[in-house]
Amino acid sequence: MRKALEGIKVIQLANFIAAAATGRYLADHGADVILVESPKGDPIRYTQEQEGRPQNIKENVAWEYLNGNKRCISINTKTEEGKEALFKLLDGADVLLTNWRLGALQRAGLDYETLKERYPKLIYAMILGYGKTGPDKDLPGYDFTAFFGRGGYTQNLRRRGNDPITMIPGLGDNNVGLMLAMGIITALYNRQFTGKGDFPHSFQILLCAHESAGGGFFALFQMISVPFWYKI
Repeated sequence: MRKALEGIKVIQLANFIAAAATGRYLADHGADVILVESPKGDPIRYTQEQEGRPQNIKENVAWEYLNGNKRCISINTKTEEGKEALFKLLDGADVLLTNWRLGALQRAGLDYETLKERYPKLIYAMILGYGKTGPDKDLPGYDFTAFFGRGGYTQNLRRRGNDPITMIPGLGDNNVGLMLAMGIITALYNRQFTGKGDFPHSFQILLCAHESAGGGFFALFQMISVPFWYKI
C-alpha cells in the first residue's frame, strides 16, 4: 500500500531529539528523509552511556528510535565543498527541517529569508527553544529547560508544597516534533494550491504553555484545529 508522503524529500539539518522526531514521523509515512550529520556524527549516537547502557555500535535504541527509516550523509557544512553538497541536496528537496539557532543559520547563509529566494517552493521547517524574537531567541533549548522548566508543564503535575516531579527525557521534545510534523504536512497540502513554500515552526516554550493552559489533550486538539505555527 502506498504511504501518504511517498515522493516527498526531506533534508534534516538537525540533531538530538525534537526535530529528529519530526523527521522520523515523516519517514514513517513514506517521506525520503536524509539526515545531514557533521563529520563526527549526530551526538545522539554517543549518548548510550549517559542513558545507562553500554556504548555499542551494533545496538543504539535512542538512535534507531529517532532516526529509523532515514538515509544519512556526513557533510562538513563549514567548508565550501560541504555547502555545495548541501545545496545540491536542497535542489531536489520539498522540506528543509532544522533546529539550528537563528544566528548560526544566518552565518551559514541558510536562514529562511535567504533560502526562500533560491527555493521558492521549499517548506522551511524549524524548531526553536524560545521563539524567533525576544531576549532568549538565541538560547539553546531542550525539553527540560524550554518545555518543562520554562513552559509551566511541571507546575501542574505536583502537589502543593512539593517540588516539581522529574519528567521523562524527550517527552517534551516528542510533543514539539509531532506538532511540527503536522505543520509540515499542512504546508505541503497548501503548496498544491499556491505553488509556494512556507515557514512552519514550533517552539518548545510556546507549545508547553498551550498544553498547560488548555489542559493537555484539549490544548493539542486546539492546535490541530488552528495551526498557530503560521501566525507567530
